[in-house]
Amino acid sequence: MLIPLLISAAVLLLLFLTLRWLYDRFWQKGLSCRISFTGEYAVEDETSTLSEVIVNRKLLPLPVLEISFHMDKRLHFSSEENSSLSDQTYRRDVFTASMRQKITRTLPFKCAGRGYFRINEAGLTARDLFLTRKYVSHMPQNTEFYVLPRTVPTHQIQIPYARIMGEILSRRRVCDDPFEFGGLREYSRGDPMKYINWKATARAGRLLINIHESTLSQRVILAVDMEQGSDFLNEYAVRICCSLSERLLSEGIELDLYSNGTDTKTGERWRMESVSGSGSLLAVKKKLACLQSGSSLPSVCSCLPAPGEDLCVLISRSQREDIGLEFSELLGKGRGLRVIPCGLGTTEEQREKVRLFKNIDTIWMEF
Repeated sequence: MLIPLLISAAVLLLLFLTLRWLYDRFWQKGLSCRISFTGEYAVEDETSTLSEVIVNRKLLPLPVLEISFHMDKRLHFSSEENSSLSDQTYRRDVFTASMRQKITRTLPFKCAGRGYFRINEAGLTARDLFLTRKYVSHMPQNTEFYVLPRTVPTHQIQIPYARIMGEILSRRRVCDDPFEFGGLREYSRGDPMKYINWKATARAGRLLINIHESTLSQRVILAVDMEQGSDFLNEYAVRICCSLSERLLSEGIELDLYSNGTDTKTGERWRMESVSGSGSLLAVKKKLACLQSGSSLPSVCSCLPAPGEDLCVLISRSQREDIGLEFSELLGKGRGLRVIPCGLGTTEEQREKVRLFKNIDTIWMEF
């Protein structure tokens, strides 16, 4: 009776040791994990999803497989029971991977804040069949996601937009430039005969004249001040910049964008120059998603070139006199706009404390 028990025990021990050896040697063989955002971008307050794909191609099952990764807390997952919160969310998801199995899980999340997000690595923790051994490894990942700033409501952005367009129109030359061709239109009484396009007239069967554009550059410089920390007024400054960019690009205005903030993607000073055409709007919004504020940044005016004949618009929550003075000196004999995002209920007395300059038009925007 004892001998069969010993034989059974020896067989079980041999099986246990064999499986342990197999798991020690092959637990990660044929195992892959891919984490990816299902979309490239979304707008603030929208919902998107993250995909986890686990593939176990070997014959060894993994009864417990834990996938972990870091994610910024501005992305709120609908289920947070497996997450520990700090500046970043450390998320852990547990799977059971059978032999030759593929598992796909989709995690919805809400975009609670603007930003640029990457997942570079995922941690893997597995157990053997007897749950006696723990195996740990990491797999590189390569997925990124942009949360774009939302735009400011039309009725709020209309005043600064109208003021900017008024400045642009006032800078256009009264006389047309005969060397700048802008298209064709029908002849009207009083048009100079020298502007008639006779070839186009012959083809169309009616009098057509050349339209001549002004050679004055229609370019606007937008500057966003991110110096005072990451609060809601700085976020509104970014949204104002986004909304103005959308409106101005649709009008054919060329933009240069500057900030004293840093680009989270490159780590360099944030800037975007010579942007034109409504097709560039997505690139502008992605760039704005990467704009990061800070408390030890240089003055925003020190990051700007001399505007020359271009209209310069400064968007800053700061009401300090030195900001206005530096901006006024930068403009010189030109004119600029200063947009100040402020909280609801900002009194006239508070506004009167802000020093005004002859070459700066100041616009207050309450949020």
